[in-house]
Amino acid sequence: MIRGFLLFLLLYCVFIPIDCSPQESPHTLESIIVTATRTESKLKEVPANVSIIGKEQFEEKGARTLSDVLKDEQGIYVRGLLGNPKFSAVDIRGFGENAAQNSLFLIDGRRVNDIDMSCPELMQVPIEMIERIEIYRGPANVLYGDNAIGGVVNILLKKGEGKPSVIAGLYTGSYDLYNPYLGASGKQGAISYTLLSSSYDTTGYRHNNDLHAKDLLGSFSYEFPSRLTVNLKAGHHRDTYGLAGPLSALQLRTGLFDRKDSTTPSDEGNTEDNFVDLEAVVKASETIQLSLGAAYRKRHTSFHYDMNNMPWDSIRRFETTSLTPRITIKRDIFSLRNTLVAGIDYYYSPSRSNDLGLGTDFTTNINKTEWGFYIHDELFVLKDLLFTTGYRLAKVKYDFDYTDNTGALSAIDDFMKKDKDAWRIGLNYIIPDKGNIFVNFARGFRFPATDELFSPFSIPPINEDLEPPTVEEIDLGVRYNFAKNIGASVTGFYGRHKNEIFYNPLTFQNSNYPKTKRRGVEATLFWVIVPSLRLDLGYTYLDTVFDGDDLDGKKIPLVPSNKFNAAISWVVDALTMTFSSQYVGSRYMTSDVTNSFPKMGGFTVYDLSAVYTWKGLKVTGAVRNIFDKQYSEYGVVVNSTGMQYFYPSPERNYLLGVQYTYQF
Repeated sequence: MIRGFLLFLLLYCVFIPIDCSPQESPHTLESIIVTATRTESKLKEVPANVSIIGKEQFEEKGARTLSDVLKDEQGIYVRGLLGNPKFSAVDIRGFGENAAQNSLFLIDGRRVNDIDMSCPELMQVPIEMIERIEIYRGPANVLYGDNAIGGVVNILLKKGEGKPSVIAGLYTGSYDLYNPYLGASGKQGAISYTLLSSSYDTTGYRHNNDLHAKDLLGSFSYEFPSRLTVNLKAGHHRDTYGLAGPLSALQLRTGLFDRKDSTTPSDEGNTEDNFVDLEAVVKASETIQLSLGAAYRKRHTSFHYDMNNMPWDSIRRFETTSLTPRITIKRDIFSLRNTLVAGIDYYYSPSRSNDLGLGTDFTTNINKTEWGFYIHDELFVLKDLLFTTGYRLAKVKYDFDYTDNTGALSAIDDFMKKDKDAWRIGLNYIIPDKGNIFVNFARGFRFPATDELFSPFSIPPINEDLEPPTVEEIDLGVRYNFAKNIGASVTGFYGRHKNEIFYNPLTFQNSNYPKTKRRGVEATLFWVIVPSLRLDLGYTYLDTVFDGDDLDGKKIPLVPSNKFNAAISWVVDALTMTFSSQYVGSRYMTSDVTNSFPKMGGFTVYDLSAVYTWKGLKVTGAVRNIFDKQYSEYGVVVNSTGMQYFYPSPERNYLLGVQYTYQF
């Protein structure tokens, strides 16, 4: 890390300007967010560690994917499997290999998570369509239900504003990157619109690491004269990709394989994903607002594996239909400002899978139906003291229909029901013009994923003993602006988890571990040193362990204890340069629940980006992993043999882009 800090010092000494006029506060306390309450609230009024990433922030770093944006956020670990944006897991507050089931992703409030164990698809929302990203850390199940046990990431799309405009851009770079896009946006009378078409093609860092993706995304809004607004979003995504597979420690150590090689040159996959999201918002009065959301999504994936000339083909189809009505009432109670949100969430998610190969041929249909009833209230008990409370009751039903087309196994036709509740209580003291201090106590849950519950290779195939994991967590934090040019935030949390689900490779089943616990600290510092020079620092400490029984005190795999981020941005006229670094500590590999094998080493990566804007023109250049660090974000160990396998991450790579916006 010494080289990085020396470069920080050099940038500071050489480029520091002499102008010292005042700056806007680093924490914009009046910023409006929607994720924390499912209605508009000011940042300072939220009793939780919530952050907002505006489009300007990720554009100045040359980010091309959501993975690029989220990796710098505290309390979040991003792990890339293939070195491209296709398979990236986002882990909020340290769930390791089960991160995908414990972090909820939304697009304008619409759920993106599938009902199985697959990771949410992060590359299906082009950066150019994003207005901002809101991150809620900690259990948010009261408002959002399943999967929100670790936190929520809500991606908010741009809305058309002003005169019609057209945007066109092209990014290119290492690994034959070709990323063009074309879009239009604007507002004409009561109609606003944003459209974008893009493609993303790369041969990838490794062999059989290619990715070819196309996206079409649109957002429309119509404001009727009678206090009615209708919002419509629709999108289409299609891709094909290679599956490079892992490399063993022995293969890398002996030089039998290079980091860029692949032992699975024929494995491949493809995806098609379509959605439509419709919302009608009625302002019934000055204090009452009604919202009715309805969405439909259809996702199709297929994989082909060639195991020593023995092919295996797997096809998956997922559909989700949702209805999400809610009411928002902003009405004083005995002269005390009060906001109440209540609603119903309904999700019907049928899935179908076909697997053929290695002497097997079976079809599995699993349908998941979920109901959620929630209420959430915010009451200012004093002028600067806000009390929040909320409750959700959730019910789920799984229907299983399995057919072995070879006749070797009996057919299965069964169902399972589960129900859970969630609640939270928060107290938030607002420090006028400076920040806020909050405490939040919450209970959360998640329902098991379909492939955690069912496997035709298990005995019995339906794991009826598997219980939904739960957590009770307390958060204590402060967000404070010391002056107009410097601010900081610190959040500490402690959570006790019950029935967390882990996979047992010996029984081929997932099972509940009675107790685990998580505690940590998330801290940030923003300092506008002088008007054109800004320093951002962030630190995360996580202690995630098994609590009791035979694994007592063992670390949960794939979770580093420490993460550090630093970035310094220098602005001169139309040019913005950003030098950033990230340190991720060592961690045990996937499946090493007994902590019996060597850890994956920690790593530090440095990036440099420059963005030049002039009128409608924007030119971006970036160098990532400047010092050519060789590292892996993801690895797995086979307990029976002790063999370690790694997915190598990209070495030094480059990015160059040009964009032009024309306004009529």
